[in-house]
Amino acid sequence: MPYALFEGDAKLSKEFSTEEDVWQHADEAGLVDLVEGKAVLEDDYTIQACGSDEETGNPIAVPRVVT
Repeated sequence: MPYALFEGDAKLSKEFSTEEDVWQHADEAGLVDLVEGKAVLEDDYTIQACGSDEETGNPIAVPRVVT
């Protein structure tokens, strides 16, 4: 399943084959901060899995669970 960078419901990046590839893209774009030694996305950015709505064929975003 492909992944992309989102801000709210808006997809900001192309789709990448892995979540790690999106993290690398976000880091190269300067959107990743280190907080207590852990990489976190700035602002309201998220990395979400992308799929498609079987009824319409339109892409949909599946929210990533943050723990």
